[in-house]
Amino acid sequence: MKLASWACCATSLLAGLLLSVLLPAWAAVPGGEVAVQHFTSAERQVVPIGPSLPEPGVLRPDLSEPGWSQVALPLATPRGPVTPGLQDQPWAMHWYHLRYVLPPSGASPPLAVYGARVLGGPVEVHVNGRLLLANRRQWTSQWNRPLFVPIPHDAVFTSPGIDVVVDVVVGVPVRAGMTHALSTLWVGPADEIRAMADRRLLLHITGPQVTTLTILVLGVFSFGFWWRRRSESAYLLFALASAAWWLRNLHYHIDLPPPGVLHDWFWWATHASMGWVMVLTYLFAFRFHHRRYRGVEALLTGVTVLTGLLTLPLVPGDALVLQHTLNAAVSIFVTAFITWVAVRHGSHELRVLTAALWICIALGVHDILLLSQHITPESAYLLPYATLLVFGAFLYAVLRRYSGAIAEVEQINASLEQRLAERTAELEDNHRRLRAVEREQALLLERQRLMRDMHDGMGSALMSSLVLVEQGKLDLPSVAQVLRECVDDLRLVIDSLEPIGHDLVTLLATLRYRLGKRLEAAGLQLEWQVDDLPPLPWLDPTAALQVLRIVQEALTNILKHARARTVRIALCKAGEHVEVVVTDDGNGFDVATMITGREGGRGLRNLRKRAQGLGGDVDFSSQPGCTRVTLRLPVLRD
Repeated sequence: MKLASWACCATSLLAGLLLSVLLPAWAAVPGGEVAVQHFTSAERQVVPIGPSLPEPGVLRPDLSEPGWSQVALPLATPRGPVTPGLQDQPWAMHWYHLRYVLPPSGASPPLAVYGARVLGGPVEVHVNGRLLLANRRQWTSQWNRPLFVPIPHDAVFTSPGIDVVVDVVVGVPVRAGMTHALSTLWVGPADEIRAMADRRLLLHITGPQVTTLTILVLGVFSFGFWWRRRSESAYLLFALASAAWWLRNLHYHIDLPPPGVLHDWFWWATHASMGWVMVLTYLFAFRFHHRRYRGVEALLTGVTVLTGLLTLPLVPGDALVLQHTLNAAVSIFVTAFITWVAVRHGSHELRVLTAALWICIALGVHDILLLSQHITPESAYLLPYATLLVFGAFLYAVLRRYSGAIAEVEQINASLEQRLAERTAELEDNHRRLRAVEREQALLLERQRLMRDMHDGMGSALMSSLVLVEQGKLDLPSVAQVLRECVDDLRLVIDSLEPIGHDLVTLLATLRYRLGKRLEAAGLQLEWQVDDLPPLPWLDPTAALQVLRIVQEALTNILKHARARTVRIALCKAGEHVEVVVTDDGNGFDVATMITGREGGRGLRNLRKRAQGLGGDVDFSSQPGCTRVTLRLPVLRD
């Protein structure tokens, strides 16, 4: 009871704050003549009717009869246990009379009557003996709708110099033993009264409708998320909870069916769904926390099923209060358990959710007290707003989880980027060291090649010439010839080291420049023909030296043996090869004899061997007046 009192005080404070915002001061009326009057008391008369309720208007209030007594408003008789046979009890009309008096102005503005809530039966409103409202067909929907009755002009009697008296009588027919409730009533100008009724309608109906649809939209979004990630069952539970909550609040969206079987089952379904909202909410909390408490979950589900069965319309008794009381008891138990889990495991999200659940329970207790008429009917049902707080806690937990996931991903990405940068720096360092090693190796190979060429070529020639000079077998012209050949060989080595960019024409141009004067001195005319040639990627210094030696050897043979007057060097492209053709107009020679011969054949075979080492070949053709040496080199080489 202490908890209920605390909940009532807390929710009354909250409701007061809401009403203070929604219902502004009504008494401050400009002019001070026609003001809204708030009735906190009324005269009541109870008139027995009988076993059947007559048609509206048949029974009218008689203010002249005795039996009227003063009662305070709001009036709410606590709801007691429903006993069998109440439906057969006779009817009695409860009349509540108000008198609204205006100054004798001779005219009356449009007036209206307003009350926050009328419970218990169909309401009738009579003004000055005229029936203005008889809510017989839709009275089951008036449980949460404000009473608003405009008073027409012709229902108010005005006369100059005489006060305008408006007698308002609200009638509520109730069976004997049944309970009813009536809030305080307001009478005044129609515009102000309508504004008060509209604000009350916003608080009672429109607000819950908006919150329900908002939660339903979030549930659809959660269902779509679960559809893409089936392993995240928590989001399916969230979607189902939002759907159950929509069913729970269906009576905020449509009018209740007339009293009968359909009404009883509709009322049971909407209230029983509250238990499943509770079950799904707690299961969501457990799943979101990645923990299973099978015993608690089974107990929760079992109690909900049992509560639904015990409160079926077929079961006699006051099912509505029993249903919500059991739900509240189970909610308190499970919320206490979740609180223990949240405190034990230190989950921030679960603590926020637990706080929202406790608030929801407190406001739910308030609604039970309002439903059972233990608190004033002036209050509003607050559970729809409290549930919005719970779903907000859900969204906060989801947002916090995904914010954490995104932060974790960003941290991992930063770590990967740092590791990638470290690996890149290591690779660059290794690449620099490898390039240095390659340069050292290239220099070493080039140094070895130069040493080998100088040792095998010029060094060998000088050594053999030195031996012959010491033995006196070599005269001065021969020594000069040997030295000239050594110089030519040295220049060949030097020419091969020139940066030519894999261009064969540039390579042979250096040879032409160096041998041109010597050929002219020997009486030979040098003709030069060059076509456009592609670069030879394989033409490095080693290969360049071999090419120069082949061409120089061909020219040397012409100088020594051909007795020619003209030498022609042509460079052209022939398919996938380039050709260097050296032609002279000398005496010629027998190619077959020279190739098979011991002395002269050795030189030609060396030329062919060098060309084949480059991936090419050398062809010889000779006849008197035309000797041709064709060096064929590939453009690309494996």
